Amino acid sequence: MELLTLYLVDDEPIILKGLLETYDWERMGFEVIGWARDGEEALLEIPVKEPDVVLTDVRMKKMDGLALIEKVKELDMKTNFVVISAYRDFEYAQKACQNGALSYLVKPIDEDELERTMSEIYEMCTEKKFKEKNYSLWEKVLLEDKDNFLNQMVGKYLDDAMEVQELEEFFISLSREKELRHSFAVITAGIDIAQRVVNQKEFDMKQYVLDTSLYKKIKEKYQVWTKKTQEGATCYIVDLGENGRIEHLKIILTDLRTELKGDMISTLSNSEKGLEGIKEAYVQSLHLFEVAAEAGAGLLSMEGKAPLKTKNQYSLDVETQILGALRKNDVEQMKRAYEKFVYILPEEENAVRVYLRRLAVRVEFSMEDSYGLSEEMKQSFRNFYDAVDTVMPPKGVNILYQLFLHIIELRSSMEESTTEQYFQDYIPVALEYIRVNLQDENLSIGSVSEHVYLNPVYFGRIFKNVMKMSFKRYVQNMRMEKAKEMILEDKESIANICVQVGIPNPSYFSQVFKQYTGILPSEYKRSLET
Repeated sequence: MELLTLYLVDDEPIILKGLLETYDWERMGFEVIGWARDGEEALLEIPVKEPDVVLTDVRMKKMDGLALIEKVKELDMKTNFVVISAYRDFEYAQKACQNGALSYLVKPIDEDELERTMSEIYEMCTEKKFKEKNYSLWEKVLLEDKDNFLNQMVGKYLDDAMEVQELEEFFISLSREKELRHSFAVITAGIDIAQRVVNQKEFDMKQYVLDTSLYKKIKEKYQVWTKKTQEGATCYIVDLGENGRIEHLKIILTDLRTELKGDMISTLSNSEKGLEGIKEAYVQSLHLFEVAAEAGAGLLSMEGKAPLKTKNQYSLDVETQILGALRKNDVEQMKRAYEKFVYILPEEENAVRVYLRRLAVRVEFSMEDSYGLSEEMKQSFRNFYDAVDTVMPPKGVNILYQLFLHIIELRSSMEESTTEQYFQDYIPVALEYIRVNLQDENLSIGSVSEHVYLNPVYFGRIFKNVMKMSFKRYVQNMRMEKAKEMILEDKESIANICVQVGIPNPSYFSQVFKQYTGILPSEYKRSLET
C-alpha cells in the first residue's frame, strides 16, 4: 500500500503531541511529514511540503482552520482537509466541510472513529490521485483506441457494473449513436474443458487457435467485441448491423468446428436489437453454453426457439463460493457452499459425474493458476478423476468433499511453514534494526519495513502475528527496557536517557515510563538506591 502524506495542525501542544505519537498512522495508510502549532505556521509549510491530507483543528488563535482552508484553496493546491472540532464548535466543522473539508472529528478523538474516518479518507484520496494520474492516458485511449475502450465498457455492462443509460452515453460520446439501433448476437466458444485434464498443453494450444481464428473470421465482416467467461471460454458480441441476420455466423462456427476436428463447443444466441438486446443475447448464449458443455454438443443455437430451461442448472455462483472458501482455508464456509452444490445435482447418474468432474477441474486449475499445487495435491486430484467414473454418485460426492477438506488441511500447514520461514528470514533483521535505532525518535513501521523491503501494512500484520504484539508496543517496550538499564547503570541523567531512547521530551518520557513500570523515572532511580 502506497502511503499518503499527512500534515498535522493544532495549537494545543498536548493534543498535537498526542496526534504525533499516539496513533499508528502507517497502519491507516499515512506518513506524517510535518506539523504546525497554528494556521499561519501551517500556511508557510503546506505549499512547500504539499501534503495529500491536512488534519487541522478548527478553532486556533492566530489563524483558524476555516481561514487556513480558504488560503490553501486560493493557492490552487490539491490538498485535502480533515478538521477537528470540540463539540461546541460543531457549526465550524460543518462550515469547513461546506468549504471543501472531506470530513471532521470531534474532540476528544475516539481512536476507532479516527481509524474509520482516515481509512475512508485514504480510499477517497487514493482514487482521486489515480484518476488524476491516469486522466491523460484515458483521454489518449478515447481518442486513439475507441474500439478497445468501448470493448471494456460493454464488458462492464454485461457484468452489471454499468447501467444501460451509461453505456448509451459512451456510444454517443464516441459518435457511434447509429449503432444503438443495430441488432446484435453473441457467440460463446471454447474447447471442451475435459481435454484440459488429459493434456494441458494441447488444451491451451487449441484454445489459442480457436480464439485467434474465430475472432479473425468474425472481424472480416462484423464489428465485434470480446469477453472472457469464468470458465475460460470467449464471448463474441457481434454487431449485425440493421438487418440482424445470423446465418453467416452459423457457417463460420460450423466450418471452424470442422477445422478443429470437433473439439470446439460453441453457441449462438438469437439476433436481438439495441443495447438491452446485447445483454439478452449474452444471457442466452451463456445459458446455451452451459447446456452444450454438459451434453458435449458442438453447436447450439436459439434462433426460432424458446429459451431453454433445465432442471438443476450448474451454478457458477456456488462454484465461486467453494473456491473462495478453499482460498481462505475456511472449512465452515466450504461445508455450506458444498451443501448448496449437492442440492443442485441432477438425478441422472452420468450427469452427476459430469458436475463432480467439472467442479474438480475448475478448482484444480483455479488453484494451480493462483496459488500453485503441491505434488500431493495434484496426486489427490488424479485419484479423484480415476475414481469418479467407477464409483456410485453418492460415493463420488463424498470423495470430492473429502478431497476439498484435505486441500484445506494441506494449505493450512503450508501457511504455518511460510510464517515460520518469514520469522527466520525477516524478523531477526527487523529486530536488530530496531535495537540499533532506538534513539531515533522518527523510528517507525515505515522505516523498518523499508529496511527489510516489505510493504508496511503487510510487515505490520506479520510482525504482530509473530511477536504477539503490535510494532508500536514492541518499540515502546524496548525503549523502556533500555531506559531501565541506563537508569540502573546510573551514568546518564534522565534528560540524556530520554534522548538516547528516542523520546527527547522529558515530560512525555516520564508519562510513558510510568505507564510501563507504574512509577516515574525519578522514583524508579530512588528505588534502586535504597
